[in-house]
Amino acid sequence: MNRYQILREPLLLFLVGACLSIAQFVMIRDFVTILYGEEVVIILVTAAFFLGLSIGYFLSLKFSEKFFENSFLTIAFLHLTFPFSYRMFAVGIADSNMNGYWYVALMFFYALIFSSIFAVFLPRLINKNTSGQTTTVQKLKVLYSMELIGFAAGFAIVGLSWNKGVAFIIPIYWALLAVVIQLALQKKSWTVAFVLIAVIAGSSIKQIDERSTALLYEYKHHLDEAETLLTINSAYQKVEVIKDEDGERYLYLDGLLNLNASDLEDLNYYIAEIPATLIKPEKTLIIGNGTLSSVPKVYPHSQFVQSVELDSGVLLAGQQFFTPIEKLSNLDRWNLVIDDGKHFLKTTQDKFDLIIMDIPSPLTIQEAILHTVEFYQLAQSKMTAQGVIAVQLSGPLQHNNRTPARVVAALSKAFQQVMVINSDKADRSFAYASQQLPFNGKDMRLATRRYERGLEIIIPDDIAFYLTEAVPLALDNLDLVLRRGWERFAGRYFDND
Repeated sequence: MNRYQILREPLLLFLVGACLSIAQFVMIRDFVTILYGEEVVIILVTAAFFLGLSIGYFLSLKFSEKFFENSFLTIAFLHLTFPFSYRMFAVGIADSNMNGYWYVALMFFYALIFSSIFAVFLPRLINKNTSGQTTTVQKLKVLYSMELIGFAAGFAIVGLSWNKGVAFIIPIYWALLAVVIQLALQKKSWTVAFVLIAVIAGSSIKQIDERSTALLYEYKHHLDEAETLLTINSAYQKVEVIKDEDGERYLYLDGLLNLNASDLEDLNYYIAEIPATLIKPEKTLIIGNGTLSSVPKVYPHSQFVQSVELDSGVLLAGQQFFTPIEKLSNLDRWNLVIDDGKHFLKTTQDKFDLIIMDIPSPLTIQEAILHTVEFYQLAQSKMTAQGVIAVQLSGPLQHNNRTPARVVAALSKAFQQVMVINSDKADRSFAYASQQLPFNGKDMRLATRRYERGLEIIIPDDIAFYLTEAVPLALDNLDLVLRRGWERFAGRYFDND
């Protein structure tokens, strides 16, 4: 047996592991974006992918070598449509007004054909040309180890793709898959054919990526004449900036609308400019606000502004399309740190007069943690005696157990006083909490009367009335994430059945 034959199987499993890692990353990110990235969707998509792997392992020894070779070759060539074909199928489902079961079927179908084929290799190679239990176990150790090492190598390649589009990672994926085809089938004609098609497809991959993304937003999100300005995968989520026919720019994170350019003015006014105007803080901390759009609003009123944003991909989108860098370049009393907000608060020695929580609604566990009693208690420990924390709520505060009431209930556990304003203009509510608020309802009314006359202000003495049914969000009580996520998912796709 020559050196090639000795190394072929371990190298094949290494590359299979790498391809599996990359395919998992791209497919899960894309389907989470297609279905909109609440926690329940992330769980469902991940489960679909691993179900595909399980089916592959289960069926791996149940069909002939010829059937395996033909199936693998067919699926490998289908991978040249990856990830654009399922986007176009999703566009077709949306355009035809088909119900949500079609989206779920699409997800499970692609999870099956794109992941199960990789799961077939390990069991088949272990059982090929082996005699005796000892030989089988030794072969399992070697090949499984190589597959795991390959998976780690694939994840390293994924890491290199952070803050880049799929035009970076897909050609690498196709190149690895071409080698897998050659090692698995040892037929140069098919390998050459695959490479030629991959080269042709790769020459226009960026344009196809942007166009298929735009069509998704046009047909599924109903943005007229959608144009993709940015589509990248950050370390944490898919970050996309879309422009409609009116020139309005929208920031989407994992398919969920984070903000549009028009919303920013109202959002920044109430969550940043108003509390900064009323307090005149010495030190201000802004957690989130990846667009950095609130920094110029706070800066004139604060002696020092510290921004903390976890996702460098969102920062990239913000600086390119929402807050030009020239607006920030001369702000010598402002500092930006890329870090987790909770970690920053735990490690900083500073005390802040104003903390601005400009983060998304609690639709995922990661986001929900930053709305819990425990987090607000941590924030309170890093605030001055009359320090204020400003939080945007996902809707109006009402007498119920919905998200705004539960967030305000969590604030009320950590702080002595909470004031809430319901803004029709901003289409959301905002909470201001402190051990001793340095402003009252009259101050708020006076400060905002020119901006919005019909603003509803709920003073601290009236907050308790709204919280009799509300259970505070806490680390051991994050049921809201899955419950609200399921309500949104079911309502979006199945309520019309």
